[in-house]
Amino acid sequence: MIKYIMIVLSTISLEANIYFISPNGDNKNSGSIEKPFKTIDKALTILKAGDTLNIRAGEYPIGVRVSISGTREKPITFQAYRDEKVYFVGSYGDNKVYNLNQNHSKDSFIITGSWLIFRNFEVKNGSNGVYIKGRASHNRFERLSMHDNYYSGLVLTDGAEYNTIINCDSYHNFDSNSHGQHADGFVIAGHKSDPTPFVGVGNRFINCRSWGNSDDGYDCWEAGNPISFTNCLAYDNGKDIWHRGEFHGDGNGFKLGVHNRLGHARDAHIVTHCKAWNNKGRGFDSNDNKVTITLYRNVSWNNGKSGYKFILTNHNLIDNIDLNSGKRYIDRYSYQKNNSWNRRNYNIREDIISFDDRAIRGKRDSNGEFIVDGFLEVR
Repeated sequence: MIKYIMIVLSTISLEANIYFISPNGDNKNSGSIEKPFKTIDKALTILKAGDTLNIRAGEYPIGVRVSISGTREKPITFQAYRDEKVYFVGSYGDNKVYNLNQNHSKDSFIITGSWLIFRNFEVKNGSNGVYIKGRASHNRFERLSMHDNYYSGLVLTDGAEYNTIINCDSYHNFDSNSHGQHADGFVIAGHKSDPTPFVGVGNRFINCRSWGNSDDGYDCWEAGNPISFTNCLAYDNGKDIWHRGEFHGDGNGFKLGVHNRLGHARDAHIVTHCKAWNNKGRGFDSNDNKVTITLYRNVSWNNGKSGYKFILTNHNLIDNIDLNSGKRYIDRYSYQKNNSWNRRNYNIREDIISFDDRAIRGKRDSNGEFIVDGFLEVR
């Protein structure tokens, strides 16, 4: 009988737990739905592999560092409870004045752990929104909205690998002190000062949208390993919607370089079925990356400088479309097949279902996916 009781107790202790936090909670509570904790920091001292933290509606300080990890079989989940509106908010207010001397780690949502799931909340007004570093791996970021941050909405750096960013939005990020020159929607970058001066392998973006950022939609600066973008959107980037005087935002949709120069030059990014339109600069830009980039079935429409700029090496461009953009800049080294500009006597406009982008800009559906409604799709 004693052995049986011990086995039952051992089984119970291994079961996953569900905890709650609320702005009206108390860290002395038990963490139940009736008696929630107040902060994520408190929950982080208790959460273990397989557990879920449900976040109740309201505002929370953005200064969070999640360094715990789950496992492949039992990830740890952080999510808004039943689609309640949850906001992690920093100090970068509507006046767009930012103190660059403050501790940026206390004004960003930082992830250094692995096998974690983050779902359905907003991160705004911080130094950066979500900052993934320290070899954080195998994490999933789903239905997050990151906006009005000083530097960028989401950053991958410092060896982060096998992270999936899916159905996420990043918009209206603006570095006021440097006149909009650096704030992107999504950044994947290697930094010489980091312990691991490049991004790891296996990172991917799926069904993400990046718009209205002062600089670029997606920027892969010296990433150091391939990044994949599938069915992602970039629009209205590089446009001065803040009107605070001098403005230097580039406004490229997908900026895919330059290759990492630290002996780890493998920035062979893959961009598939993505759309870039109404950006100030280019729709898709290799940014002088000398490692082969592959673009398949993408669409550029109505971008300022050009739809595509791919030079200096043997990039692969297959089945892409370029419409109403500035000068296309592709040199003789790139492999080009069945793109709209390679097909003789072909009027691509006749094959586009719709140029109406109202639905795709709007609210996502119940599954978190944006509604295409034929926009820039080929019949």
